Amino acid sequence: MPGGSFALEQKTQSAILRERLENATGQPEQVIAVNLDVRGFSSFCERNESVNVVRYIREAYKNLIEGYFPEALFAKPTGDGLLIVSPYEEGSLAEAANHALKACQQVHQAFPSLVDDSILNIKKPQKIGIGLSRGAAFRIIANGETLDYSGRVLNRASRLMNLARPSGIIFDCEYLTGLTLPADLDKTFSKSKVWLWGIAERDPIEIYYSRAYATRIPHMYRKRLDVRRWATERAYWSLGSIEASIKADTSVSFRLACEPRDPDEIAVAVLYTAALQKRWNCIDLILPSTYFYYDIDEGEPKVSFHGEPLVELLRQDGFSGEDKCIFLFKYPQGGYKRPNSNRRRS
Repeated sequence: MPGGSFALEQKTQSAILRERLENATGQPEQVIAVNLDVRGFSSFCERNESVNVVRYIREAYKNLIEGYFPEALFAKPTGDGLLIVSPYEEGSLAEAANHALKACQQVHQAFPSLVDDSILNIKKPQKIGIGLSRGAAFRIIANGETLDYSGRVLNRASRLMNLARPSGIIFDCEYLTGLTLPADLDKTFSKSKVWLWGIAERDPIEIYYSRAYATRIPHMYRKRLDVRRWATERAYWSLGSIEASIKADTSVSFRLACEPRDPDEIAVAVLYTAALQKRWNCIDLILPSTYFYYDIDEGEPKVSFHGEPLVELLRQDGFSGEDKCIFLFKYPQGGYKRPNSNRRRS
């Protein structure tokens, strides 16, 4: 039975990890962390067959590691991209820091044609966001193998990567402590102050961002983040209209009026109309996060749904074709509200 086989395979992988963790030790290191994110990857997955997505990701990751970070000690997928970690010694800091920065610049320039595979006759992602930081990290080791890294420097690289919109490179000024920005890169980057979730919510940090690549830091990161305000929005769709969108290969999505302070805190519920409540004597449906995902499309934040699983769930919960579905979106807003926000499914 396929389900049983899959569950057994997953259990075996979990058991292997637990076994390794039993003998794991930690080692502090000074590292350079590079976090790369393929922009628009979620929509890329939605419009392409999984076999093509897997092939693209395989070639992209392989080319990134082999072509630009061949000496990195550790790399792992992060869903939409890669985390690359390179330890350094004090005497090699300047060389390692300059090498990583130049490699990131080369990746950004080459990314649109990074995957040159004639079999992939599809529209490939064209943009990438890169966050770069350095500092102390903790290397987790088991039987001589690096299992993972942890530490504030990794979180900072991830947060900085998220700022580089719609693409670009961002690194914090601490990255250059004791160093000098290479003359050729000084013409590419500009300075700014930003606030970051979980790192600099009250007091800002200084960063360099790639102005030459038209990188635009979202407005919400230019204000304090420790003051939280919640936004609530609604969408009204019939189950039939959702099914029609799926058949027409149109994404089922909702453009938010504000950028979320933290996309991980977005909550989506399906509310029942009075008629449905009377018919089914039911309660509102809170959607698991596996049914939707957050993305920024042409500078605008939106929540998109995995169409077929959503329809199946709604039908199981009692909805029929012409029943009106009230979708409720709740999220902590980041402080910037788009003018003339359009609140429709796209």
